[in-house]
Amino acid sequence: MKKLDYLWRRLEGTEAEKQFLQNRFNEMSVKEQYIIEGAIQIIGINNAMDLINLTEQLIRFDFYYKAADEKSLGEYVAKYKEDASDEILPYIKTEKLGREYHEDFQGAFTNEGYIIQRNAIKQIYDGTNLDKMTGGDWAIKLKVSSKSNPEGVWINLSDYEFSTLEPYEIAIALDVLGIDDWKEANLLDAKCIFPNIIELKDQYDNLEKLIIDGNNLGYVCDEGDQGRDFFMEHLESAMELEGCTKLDFAIDISQNLNCYDFIPRSVNFEKYGRLMAERDRIVKLDSILGDNFDYIKYAKADIKKKELKPCKYGFIKRNEEKFYYEFSKEPDSIKLSME
Repeated sequence: MKKLDYLWRRLEGTEAEKQFLQNRFNEMSVKEQYIIEGAIQIIGINNAMDLINLTEQLIRFDFYYKAADEKSLGEYVAKYKEDASDEILPYIKTEKLGREYHEDFQGAFTNEGYIIQRNAIKQIYDGTNLDKMTGGDWAIKLKVSSKSNPEGVWINLSDYEFSTLEPYEIAIALDVLGIDDWKEANLLDAKCIFPNIIELKDQYDNLEKLIIDGNNLGYVCDEGDQGRDFFMEHLESAMELEGCTKLDFAIDISQNLNCYDFIPRSVNFEKYGRLMAERDRIVKLDSILGDNFDYIKYAKADIKKKELKPCKYGFIKRNEEKFYYEFSKEPDSIKLSME
């Protein structure tokens, strides 16, 4: 990491770009650090702009933890990619397998593992849109320390080891921390991608529970309700309406978006007004009146009639659908437990 730190400091770039990279590297997860070291070998970096573009697209690389040479690469491929059992593994020519795999994919070996580029790097950062950069792919970010690693490391959630069966963010962090159980760790810092979730570090007295909820929020954000239109805008608007500041409540809101009527600000109001006018049979769309009807005005009137409240990303209100609490406590149950 010190070598990478030196790299970005000597690259040509603006002060704003250097500050962005400093912040990015200060909060880079262990897995990201290992990926970027190999990714730089693969694509090369000429200036700060190149490095910012790379840090925004680390998801385009695969990382094989501890596959640091052809033999260990072959073992990794046999175990995780070809599902070789412990019984079969001793009979696999792992060095030959690793050499052939490396020749096919032309990845990069580092001291920590093997990196493969899966997709081309795009020019996301063009020198003018630094404020639009995300700072990585995460929903929850945790900094955790241990006795053997008091400075701590960052972990990005969500973690996908359960689906890939390969070492991911959590497994790598546990290894670097030198622990087997989260009870041996200390939480130093915690951040959420949603700015309304505040004081996250103080919301949990159990680190494992925080990781579980962090993963759940990450899965929600990644899946976007199976590609539902305006999902993130709907979710953020519902949280704004509820004044949500807690992670567990945010997850429950994400599972109950049917409880909120929502119209995004980015919707085509002309099209929406036509749909509402046709639904209400207020005017025939293909008539003279229909050709001279103000559908945008009618759309806004419909929103007002429905008593939707304006918010950052659109217009929203709570409807009569039942809200199911699974991760957080229902307000009434909180009151009862206090009495």
